[in-house]
This record gives sequence, structure tokens and C-alpha cells, in this order.
Amino acid sequence: MTDFEVFGLILIAMSLAFVNWRLGVLICLFVGFIQDPLRKLIPGEPVYMTVMVGAPLLMTILGAHLRGVSLSFRPLHAWNDVLRKPLNFFILLVVLQSAAAIIKTGSPIVGAIGALSYLSPFPAILLGYQYSRKERDISKVIKVYLAISILMVPGVYLAYAGFDWPILKQVGEGLFIYSLQKGRLNLFAGFLRSPEIAAWHAAAAACLLILVALAVRGKTYLKWGAGFLVPVLLGAILLTGRRKFLVEVFLFLSIYVLFLIVFARKSIKSATLAKSAILLTAGLGVASVTFMFIVADNVADEMTPYYERGISVRNDITGRVSGMTLGSFDLVIAENGILGAGAGTGSQGVQHFGKQTTGVNAEGGLAKVLAELGVPGLLLLLWVAISFTRYLWSIARYVTSDLEVNPVLSRLVFGLVALLVSNVFLYIVAHQVFGDPFILIILGFFLGFVMATPKMIARAHADRRVAEDTALVHRVQMGALSNAVKRQTDRPGRPARDNASAAIIHPSSIGSQ
Repeated sequence: MTDFEVFGLILIAMSLAFVNWRLGVLICLFVGFIQDPLRKLIPGEPVYMTVMVGAPLLMTILGAHLRGVSLSFRPLHAWNDVLRKPLNFFILLVVLQSAAAIIKTGSPIVGAIGALSYLSPFPAILLGYQYSRKERDISKVIKVYLAISILMVPGVYLAYAGFDWPILKQVGEGLFIYSLQKGRLNLFAGFLRSPEIAAWHAAAAACLLILVALAVRGKTYLKWGAGFLVPVLLGAILLTGRRKFLVEVFLFLSIYVLFLIVFARKSIKSATLAKSAILLTAGLGVASVTFMFIVADNVADEMTPYYERGISVRNDITGRVSGMTLGSFDLVIAENGILGAGAGTGSQGVQHFGKQTTGVNAEGGLAKVLAELGVPGLLLLLWVAISFTRYLWSIARYVTSDLEVNPVLSRLVFGLVALLVSNVFLYIVAHQVFGDPFILIILGFFLGFVMATPKMIARAHADRRVAEDTALVHRVQMGALSNAVKRQTDRPGRPARDNASAAIIHPSSIGSQ
């Protein structure tokens, strides 16, 4: 495939996103997934393909703006003003540190990568906020994401099975690990560009499948099928060798159940939720039994080292969290200074331009922020995190206090919050995967959906009032017409037409009567 053909496809996607910005949100998901396999098919595997998803995102924003959609934080701040100051200060600091990185390295690309790595979720948050009108809108995005990711992730199994296709290879030199029993073990990326990216999407898909099965109205076979697919996705994570994403799925499930217990006790007692949980569990059981019966013994033996590596994460997680956070701060400051080395200098992708300057124990997300933005940046990030926590807490309280909230919406929102929180913990331990703009855009969409919850609830109440007023008008009109006909029957000498038509009340007059 040539650059010209790729640009043609992207141009079509951009045109569709501009014409219909709501469709553009879904197009961003499609482009974000196909940019990795397309990159493998282009000679030289150009780095710019990693940010191709930004093109339809920008056209979606432009199309929405030209159609009068307000893409600003004002409506979000109107609900709760707690984010205004920390967000403004953080954005300003990132801009200044990006400029500092350009001056220090002499490369505008490094500064641009730094700005993208911190700011790309914000446009997605605003789009997600405006896109969400009802829970069906959120469900649509989740289902589209699941449909594409479930088609992409099985490429990991094809690579493991030995299919030597260029589209299944890792971009660049590739990653591998060593096992005491088997020696070198290859890691598999499938259709995506690296095992890290493949593992993140597999984990996100597993979490969203659980969420859809428990929260979204659907057919029985869909909930059962979700349970069947979750082990398939977990197996793909094992083959990528990225153990932390197994922890992400466990964290998501634990946090989600905790949220339901604390904020949505009625959902826990719901017969619908209980039925969904039973169907999901049944699917998990069938998948496990199927694996034992259809997988040959030699294949199971070959997968054992991957399984052993996966479960070993429970022994390493405490030391890793300590080493990637407080345990690394002294060395990071000694290497990069109190003010940091500049936004982008330690981000994924700058190594392609020979400009990486940070890196001393900066694998953890907090250490990376400290290395690039310095102590002021780390303190500002903590302020932003606390403010977001307060914002989301206010939404949770609002959802809990409103007895008329759709239970599907509440379960969906709490599930998305659980997914976001589990990714925060993942970022603290390892930031590399969050250098991918597509992943940041997806998380931005999800956060925007959650922050739109008060707006969606208000819209649902308004729709309900309109429906009730319309029903009342209809009853009054029919009652008045019936009385007019009855009076005409009692007095046959009077014309019925005038009495009946005079008895019909216009809806606008209801409030004054």
C-alpha cells in the first residue's frame, strides 16, 4: 500500500466526519484502529501514521463548531466549577513546557508530541459531552468500539499460530521475554502495532463487554456471548506478555462492584442485573470448558509460560508500584531538575527523532510527569486529579439522589468511571501505552460521556414533562369534544360543529387555565 492510497482513505474519513460530526465520533474509532495495520503495510512504517486519528477528530470538531455546537468547558463548569482553575493552570504549564522542550531540543516535533500527550484528551472530552443525549448514544459508541476491537484483537492468536503476515508483525524491532523453562518467548501484537497497544485494547474490550452484559439492555445471547468472549480476550493479553492489563480487568470489576454497592444499591437487587450476571457467568464457564476440550495438550504446554508470567504479577505488583512512584522521584529530579526537561522529552515516539532526554526511572506515569513538567507539573496534576475526583463524586451523588434516573444510565456511568479509575492506576505504574493519541481520545470520549450525565438526566426529565403535558392536552381536548357532542345531542337544534370546535383547547393555553 502507498502513502497516496492511505491519504485517500483518510481524506474520505475526514469528509464524512465534517459533513456529519456525530458520525465523525464513530469514524475516529475506525481510523484509530486501522492506522496500525496500514502503517505496517507502508514501506518504512512511517511514524506519522500513529497520529492519523487526529485528522478525522479535527474535522469532527470543525463540523460540530460550524453547526453551532458549543465545544467549550463552560457548560461543564456551570454544573460544578471545581475544575476551572486547575485545568487552566495545567494547560498553561503544558504549553510553556512544550515551548521549553522546543528550545532545549531544537525540534518542534518534540514539543508537539509533548502537547499531544497531555492535551489530546480534552477535545475528545468536549465531543463526548456534546455527543451524549441519552444512554443509547453511549451504548452505540461502546458497541462500535467492541465490534472493531473484537475483530482486531484475535490477530494476536493468528500471530501466535505462526501466520507470517507483515500485517501481524510488531512495528520496529519488537519485544520478547525470557522464560526459565522455554527460553526466549516471542510477544504478539496481531493487527496492532505493539503488544502493549494490543493488550490495552483487549483489556478495555473485556471490561466493556462485562459492562454491556450487566448494564445495557440486550438479547440473552448477547450477554451470554459477552461472557464467552472475555476469556478469549484475557488469553490474548497473556500472549502479549503485558501482565498489568490483567490487573486492569480485575481492578475494573472490583471498582465497578464497589460503585454499585455504594451508589446504586437498587441496581444490585435488580432482577434484571441478577439475570445478566448469571448469563455472563454461564458464558465464562462455557468458554473455560470449551478451551479444555478443544485445545491440544501441546498447545496448552506452549501457552503455560505465558500463563505463569501472567499470574506472577501478583508477586511483583507491590514492588513495581513503589519503584515506579515515590521510589524513583529522587533519581528523576537529579536527572531532569526541579523544573523538568520539557513536555515531550520523555514521551513515546520522540526516540524516532533522536531527541529523548529523560528516562531515569521514568517508566511510571507520575515519574514521567515529574521528569517532563517538574515538581510544579506534578503538583498541578495532583490538583487536577483531586478536582476531577470531586467532580465525578458530585455526579455520583446526583445520580444517587435522583430516584427517576434510568437504571441503565446509572449502571453505564458507574462502569465507565470504574474503567477510567482503573486506567489511572495503570498510568501510575506504566505510562508508555498512554503515549498513544488514539487511547487518549477513547478515554476522553468516555470521560465526556460521564460528565454529560447531569445534562442527560435533565433532558430525560424535560422529555418526560413534555410527554405528560402532551397527554394532558390530548385528554382535555378529547373530554371537551365529548362534552360538546353530548350537549349537541341534548339540544339538537344547535349546530354541533361550532360547539365542538370551540371546545378544543390549544396546548399553549393549558398553563393559563
